[in-house]
Amino acid sequence: MNDFLVSGMSSSRNREVLMPEQPEQQYPFGPPVPPKATSNRPQEADDSGMLRLNPLYMPLDDLPNALFMEGREGAVWHYSVVEDEHEVDGVIEKVPAVMLGSEEILTILSEEEQNSLLAGMQEAARRRAEKNPDEPAVIPTKEDLENGINKLGHPTIAAGFTPNGETMVRKAMISGEVHVFPSKNLIMINDKSGRYMSERVRPGLDPQEAAKWGENVRRLFSNHFPEVTVQFQQIKTLTPPENAAVAQIAKSGLPPAAPGAAGGVPRTDAAATACPLRTDPPTTGKVARR
Repeated sequence: MNDFLVSGMSSSRNREVLMPEQPEQQYPFGPPVPPKATSNRPQEADDSGMLRLNPLYMPLDDLPNALFMEGREGAVWHYSVVEDEHEVDGVIEKVPAVMLGSEEILTILSEEEQNSLLAGMQEAARRRAEKNPDEPAVIPTKEDLENGINKLGHPTIAAGFTPNGETMVRKAMISGEVHVFPSKNLIMINDKSGRYMSERVRPGLDPQEAAKWGENVRRLFSNHFPEVTVQFQQIKTLTPPENAAVAQIAKSGLPPAAPGAAGGVPRTDAAATACPLRTDPPTTGKVARR
């Protein structure tokens, strides 16, 4: 049986984990693929070159519903479906798990939470300056806060762990955005991930197949939020000019997004064909290291 490789982020500290490959038809959320390489996200690596975890890294199964439905209007979350280990009757099986985080964390935090976080960062900087008077004092600004916690993309959400606990880049299945509108009791998910859903990493993808993956992940969110309307909007995996038309619709008549959000989401339902999948939300056995 062939193996597929998931490797660490740092070339000098690569760690490799071999996982058995499965036939594509066994992937109702799409086959796992490595993220598209990019040079414009240096913030995704720490000072030692290892992958950073998204500050909101958590599995959907552990998400308190109030964090979504009592949060800010138009908050923008992101998700990736990954393979995780799950014990069934003493046997370890690989199952899909929805991992959550956000590239736009400031759309989720309230102004009070942002100000409190910034004040804490500034106080910590002042204390460091007092202990090290010979070093120049650098007091963080609001821009430093934004640069420090925003733009941590899907690889920081799909992240895995090596046997010794170090973070590593992991392959992912369908990935995208999650827009939350508590006042409308509405969650909209889509397939907008340049890292895991682009033509470069999924060449020749049939849009109808991607629509099935989207419907399946919509069902997982709906299972977790049984009292909430959950819709899937296919955008990234549509071929031109279809994706341009959807983008235009998405701009024209949307619920308002929170300040700082990249935009709203369409009100329309997505027409997608479902395929069989498990009915209970998957869980992850890993605990995030901050």
